[in-house]
Amino acid sequence: MKSLKSLFILAVSIISAFVLTSSSCGSTCVAPEIVFNPSGTTLTKAPGEVVAFSIVVTGSADNIKSIKVSKSSNGVLQADFISIPSVGEKGKTVALVDTIPSSITYGSVITYTVTAVSDCKDATADTKTMTVTIGPSSTIIPDSVGNNSFPRVYSRWSLSTLNNSAYQLLPALDKNNVPLDGRRFASQPNDEKDIRDTILIKDPFKANVRWGSRNGSKFVKLVGFNWATASPQGIIAAYNSGTPTDIVTFTTGDLIVVNIKNKNTYALVKIKTIVDTGSADDEDYTQFSYKLAQ
Repeated sequence: MKSLKSLFILAVSIISAFVLTSSSCGSTCVAPEIVFNPSGTTLTKAPGEVVAFSIVVTGSADNIKSIKVSKSSNGVLQADFISIPSVGEKGKTVALVDTIPSSITYGSVITYTVTAVSDCKDATADTKTMTVTIGPSSTIIPDSVGNNSFPRVYSRWSLSTLNNSAYQLLPALDKNNVPLDGRRFASQPNDEKDIRDTILIKDPFKANVRWGSRNGSKFVKLVGFNWATASPQGIIAAYNSGTPTDIVTFTTGDLIVVNIKNKNTYALVKIKTIVDTGSADDEDYTQFSYKLAQ
C-alpha cells in the first residue's frame, strides 16, 4: 500500500514538473524582431518605379523558423510573394525588390506585410507592414514629343484633306518607343481627339486661335511654369492649382496642361509657333510640343 502511495506521489511530481517545464518554455518564447532598412513603414512611388528595401529579422532568444511576405495591391492579395519556410538561425536579411506596374493609377495602395515566427514551441509571430502609395514622380521629364516641324493642329476651316484639325496625345510612342502619328482628321472618332481647333472665325487666325476637345479633355493655362524642369508631380500640381476649362485661348510661348479625357492623365503642351497664312487661304496652324506626365 505504501508502495502504491509512493508511486502516485512520484507520478504527480513528474506530471507537475512536465507542466511547469512546458509552461516555462511557452513563457520564454520570444517573437523575432523585424526592422526595415531604410527605416520607415511608408513610401511614395510612381508607376514604373522600383520598390527596394531590406527586411532584417533577428531572434534574440530563439532561432527564426520562417519568414513570409504577402503583397496586396488595391485589395488583390498575393499571399506567398516571398516565403522562406526554414530559416534555422537567429538573424536573416531578406531583400525585397518589386517594380510598380506602369499602368497602375495614382492613389493606388500596395502593402507588403512581413510575418516572422521563431522555432520556440508556442511562439507568437511578429508582423510589420510597408505601405506604398502611388503618386506622380518628382523626376524631371527629359524628353518631349515634337521637332522643328511637328506636331501641328490646323484651323478647322482648312479645306485641305491633308491638314489635321485635331490631335491625339496618347499613345505618344509605340511598344518600340517609336513616335506614333497623333494627327486626327474630321472623319476619325471623336474619342481620339484630345485637342481640336475650335476657332470661331476663319480670319484672322493668330488673334483668335483656341482649342477644345471632342472627348472631354480639360485645359489649364499656366503662368510662370518652367518647361525645362517639368516633372509629373509639378505638372499635376500646377493643373490642380488652376481652373480647368473646356476651351483654351493662347499665344506663342504659352504652356497648357491637358487633362486627357478628364481621366487624370496629363500632358504639358508648349505653344511653339502660330502660323497665320492670311485671308488668301485657310491653311493656318499651331505648332507645339508636349511632355506626358506618366
